[in-house]
Amino acid sequence: MKIDKKEIRKQTRSLFEIIGQYVNRHNTLLICLLGFIALLNIVFSFAWEHSPEEVTLSESIIFYTAQTLLFVASLVGIVFLILSKKGKFNDFILAIVMHAYISFFVAWATAVFCLDLGVGFAPLTFLFVTTFVAGVFVVDPIFFAVLELLALIPISITVISDENIFFGGQYFAEHLVIFLSFIVLIIVICFRNYKVILESFKIQRKLEQLTYTDELTGLLNERSYIEAVDDINERLSKGEDVKFGVVLMDVNNLKATNDAHGHRYGCSLVVRCGHTLPTIFKSSRMFHIGGDEFLVIVEGEDLEKFDETMERFDKTMLYSLVEFEGKELIFSVARGFKVRDKEKIYRDVLQVADGLMYDNKKYLKEKYNMKGR
Repeated sequence: MKIDKKEIRKQTRSLFEIIGQYVNRHNTLLICLLGFIALLNIVFSFAWEHSPEEVTLSESIIFYTAQTLLFVASLVGIVFLILSKKGKFNDFILAIVMHAYISFFVAWATAVFCLDLGVGFAPLTFLFVTTFVAGVFVVDPIFFAVLELLALIPISITVISDENIFFGGQYFAEHLVIFLSFIVLIIVICFRNYKVILESFKIQRKLEQLTYTDELTGLLNERSYIEAVDDINERLSKGEDVKFGVVLMDVNNLKATNDAHGHRYGCSLVVRCGHTLPTIFKSSRMFHIGGDEFLVIVEGEDLEKFDETMERFDKTMLYSLVEFEGKELIFSVARGFKVRDKEKIYRDVLQVADGLMYDNKKYLKEKYNMKGR
């Protein structure tokens, strides 16, 4: 089956929105932590300024550039979170910005860790910042793990370098163990919190499925159909050349089956229709719009090969004998179809398909001597 890119984008957006909701619940805490990082910058800058050690001009430039970047990023983050708290940004935007912030913090901390400049604050800031962004922002673990692995490459090179100041001498083993321990802790925290995100996502997807999917057939329901029609009409009103076709169908002989065998047997014909349609249409939206009525909005590859698609439909759906719980039932589906040409509203296409469907229903009943609806 062809991958539905729109559905993937929709699910990804839903996941980001849930992450944004989770971040929003910790909004005040995040503001405090970013404020603490900004304060830490001032303390480190003051310590650097009054350090008795000799430093070169280039080292000072690198140090103050790094600290200024983190200080400004912290202040911008505080402003953004305050505005988000007031409803200026939605949850999706919040999650996107937080991912960008995490990328920046990890890149900044990695650079400071590698440069180190001999004042001993690099490991502290690296561990604090990465623990902060992973444990509180709760990003997806795959994203964070990739960033951490990328950060470990330059850090590992720095660790084994003879020119590294902080990791040289007797403290090498201790600091390496501390660093690796914190990395493990960060990933554990991240995965633990992310389970909450995934559970929320599953619940939301289940609610959406109940809202937009027909429970009996597994196809899209009438509500989904109304929204799809509204979308098509809106695009047509804007002058877009929307390419689609409509296949309207009705299960034949349903009343006769219900009268002869009971509603459960009639229902089995409806279910069979719903389960068979996805084997015929590969790139279209399929709807159970109520009772014995189904509709397909034909798009993509199905529309490009429309004649072949309808030929498969007729071979499978027009008439066959099927067995259900030991009884032989007639499975027959009448259909009418129309590919949009120059129609300016969706209803005009539907009306043509509707008329052709009833002509087809009359033809099938006469041909196969079917009685009832």
